[in-house]
Amino acid sequence: MAFSYRYSKMAEAMRPSPIRELFKMTQRPGMISFAGGLPDPAIFPIEEFSGCAEVLRAQGAVALQYGASEGHRPLVDEVRRRMEPLLGRPIASDEVMISSGSQQVTDMLARVLLDPGDVVVVEAPTYPGALHAFRCARARFATVACDEDGMNVELLPEVIERCRRETGRVPKLIYTIINFSNPSGACLSEARRRTLADIGREAGIPVLEDDPYGELRYRGQRIPTLFSITDGGVVFASSFSKILAPGVRVAWAVGDAELIRKMVIAKQGMDMCTSVVAQVLVTEYCRRGFLDAHLGKIRSHYAGKAHAMAAALREHLPSAIRFAEPSGGFFFWLEVGGDSRQLFQRAVNEGVAFLPGPAFFPEPAETVGNTVDGNPYARLCFTFAQGPEIVEGARRLARALERG
Repeated sequence: MAFSYRYSKMAEAMRPSPIRELFKMTQRPGMISFAGGLPDPAIFPIEEFSGCAEVLRAQGAVALQYGASEGHRPLVDEVRRRMEPLLGRPIASDEVMISSGSQQVTDMLARVLLDPGDVVVVEAPTYPGALHAFRCARARFATVACDEDGMNVELLPEVIERCRRETGRVPKLIYTIINFSNPSGACLSEARRRTLADIGREAGIPVLEDDPYGELRYRGQRIPTLFSITDGGVVFASSFSKILAPGVRVAWAVGDAELIRKMVIAKQGMDMCTSVVAQVLVTEYCRRGFLDAHLGKIRSHYAGKAHAMAAALREHLPSAIRFAEPSGGFFFWLEVGGDSRQLFQRAVNEGVAFLPGPAFFPEPAETVGNTVDGNPYARLCFTFAQGPEIVEGARRLARALERG
């Protein structure tokens, strides 16, 4: 007789990642995958990064030991140096922490801010990994629709008031990917950033400014960070996953020292510290100037791929399929009109994979107020596939659309 486990309410609220579950289907021989948000391994800085391993001869005793939960101090200092121009002021060391990927930042913040039943405001659509972390905290969601300029922040006061009426409390957190959002590719305009900062401050609601793609702008001018235009209440998070390689599993958060301290304590119950070996290698990679040189290469490389996908989609897809060419990041967001889950099945049969839209929206049962139907949408990642695959993948997707 099998052992019977008594699962927690948190475990019962968990759902498998739709991205990870569909990933298995994209591994078939000959499959062209626009599904996973993967960097192109062809441009990984393998020679430069492997050369940095020389530092282990001098710093091996540090790298192979347990480290501070806050992070390896030289890397904390490197992050401070890089972030101060973006964040608009000097950053103290106790305002920074290093994490094992940016997903851990979201998880830590959920643990220190959210109680069961609290509401998190998210964009519609939004990143499924964030939804997963907030679900584990047994939070509910309030959604704000997006357009090409990001979250429609003018709707926020109405959303906040509706939460107050229906739940007796205001939202506990606002979560936003401000630059080249996953999945929509939208970039929050400067005017909306200032409005969001004002609304968050006036309502006393902190904001998680998730920015893994901000360094990957291919055209246009950089827009000031939300952190830089407010005087507190914003946690800025970013990662080396997209600008170096995801395998290093090193990210960071910047915020008010009191909140960062709470997050550090939460981390101590997770993994105690981020891999010190990885932190030492990333620090050396930055110290040698490799990161800044690499950023120029990947911007050019991915800009070409974004243009190639836009051209292929325009050439091969029906004119009724709507999308905008992103100015940065990893993703195209398509309005396909019909049921994207059924389209996914037909596309896989044709040998091309993408992610159906429903994965990027909370479900009605966990949402306060209005919900958005994700069925008519699809996310395509342009960074992983190679040039000929992008063109052929667009042809295959067109055939799948025709079969509908």
